[in-house]
Amino acid sequence: MKSERTDIYKYHVDKLIKEGNAYRCFCTPERLKQIRSFAQKVGKGVAYDRHCLYLSKREIDQNLAQGIPYTVRLKTPDGSVFVKDLIYGNIIFNDKHIDDTILLKSDGYPTYHLANVIDDHLMGITHVLRGEEWLPSTPKHTVLYKALGWNLPEFVHLPLLFNPDRSKLSKRSGEVNVEDFAQRGYLPEALINFVALLGWSSSSGKKDEIFTLDELISEFSLEHIGRSGAIVMREKLDWLNKQHLIRKSESQNGLVELVSLLKPLVYERFGKQFNESDKEYKLGDIYLSKVIVTIKDRIQNIKDIAELCGYFFVHPNYSSPESKAARSSIRDGDLKLVAMIALEQINLLNKTEFEVDTIKSIVNNIILTSQLKQNQVLMILRYIITGIKIGAGVVETMKTIGKDTILQRINKVLELIN
Repeated sequence: MKSERTDIYKYHVDKLIKEGNAYRCFCTPERLKQIRSFAQKVGKGVAYDRHCLYLSKREIDQNLAQGIPYTVRLKTPDGSVFVKDLIYGNIIFNDKHIDDTILLKSDGYPTYHLANVIDDHLMGITHVLRGEEWLPSTPKHTVLYKALGWNLPEFVHLPLLFNPDRSKLSKRSGEVNVEDFAQRGYLPEALINFVALLGWSSSSGKKDEIFTLDELISEFSLEHIGRSGAIVMREKLDWLNKQHLIRKSESQNGLVELVSLLKPLVYERFGKQFNESDKEYKLGDIYLSKVIVTIKDRIQNIKDIAELCGYFFVHPNYSSPESKAARSSIRDGDLKLVAMIALEQINLLNKTEFEVDTIKSIVNNIILTSQLKQNQVLMILRYIITGIKIGAGVVETMKTIGKDTILQRINKVLELIN
């Protein structure tokens, strides 16, 4: 914290004053306000008039003895300041655009400009990457680095980020912090991938834009960052998150990681509805892994499983608006017929036989026996199993949920019909 480093900042400021690269400014707020007002009236840039730069040592000592509050200003040398930026190239700033900026405030605390330069140097920062809105401040920082006798870091001013309506992305618009995205279920890999593509493009010509961290480390270069602002498209983040989720689910280590993210979400949402047996099974790594693999192509975010796919963990609420909407396009006679045939067919199987191939055979038998179209049968089965219209494959969902639970839901629907 700045408050814990005031002695460090004061040491360097005193050194700047002693060497003639900074000076104390005793001007009152009222006088500074008059300077600003006059500059605005005559249409000039607001710059300090250096009144206190020309105070004699005697005047300075008198002011200090009287306890007059003061700030410390950087003495900007006359002439232009040359700035090298790895994105914008070489830039020359005329001295009339560079004010004698305040380094130390009257309360003894440093300004951003002073703390930024000193902290970066003491931390050994070699490359300063920041938004392009800080480019006009770079001449001040350049002068300060040189006044302190330090080597300049490389400056990299990145393009600004904009909302789709071209308004500047801001903290005030909400949900721009990494923590916000993490809480909403976005994977670290997807976030890194997404942010890397804001203003940067790969030189390899990779079309799908899906990069692992190792791939980004290998390919990323400052030379391929553009100058124009980047539009933050949340839809692209959703898409990238889905791709990384699918990739992660295809490896054992990745699946273990996804399970660790999903488990607390499921417990928070459904834990109170679980008995001890449910907790052991439905919060177990094996079952959660099956759920992820089953639904991975239908979701964009790991939180979607807990929020949109509750039927994997609890029975559907057939009286909910979503369930009623799914039911509205199904005739009672067709629903009862499919449920009765499915009940009979599934009861013929033991648990070990309840596999994808046998479930497919049951579906085909229902189609033949009921003389309904395939899409009608699948829609009805989906309603019975999930209570909603859309989701993962019906057969795969039945396999994951399991024989006993499927039978319970068929019987529940038959009760509702009767």
